[in-house]
Formats: sequence, structure tokens, C-alpha cells
Amino acid sequence: MPKDLNNHICNEALFAKLFKTHAKNLHDFLYYKFGERLNPQDKVQEAFIKLWENCKNVEPSKAKSFLFTVANNLMLNAVAHEKVV
Repeated sequence: MPKDLNNHICNEALFAKLFKTHAKNLHDFLYYKFGERLNPQDKVQEAFIKLWENCKNVEPSKAKSFLFTVANNLMLNAVAHEKVV
């Protein structure tokens, strides 16, 4: 089943709007859950990079959940790595 060509977030204007809409909330979520020591701002940036890399596979309506899931997983990986090292 082919996806609608316009039903993704590879448009720079739409991506910028998503960033402006969700970046602060995502940072606040990570800061509240994990604190400052793992640098939540870096994980926010990494989550948006992953969103851009997968922009053709993510529908605009699913972008927020994608970002929060990816960012949370990045933080959990950092916590696990910190415990090992």
C-alpha cells in the first residue's frame, strides 16, 4: 500500500513548525524525568535528527509520539551506558 506523497514531514516549513511546537515540551519532559546530568537538550536535538532522517516514514499526526519515544529511549540508553561505565 503506497503512502500518500504529501503525508510526511519532509517539508522544511512543517518540520520547523514541529520543532517550535514540541522542542521545549520535550526538553521539559526529559528534564523532569531524568534531570540535567544527562543533558536533555542534546537528546532533544538527536530526536529531531532521527525524525528528519525518518521523515518519509512518519506521518505528521504521529510526529509528537515519535519524538517523545525516541528521546525517552535515547535517555534510557544513556542511563544504561552510565551504569555500565
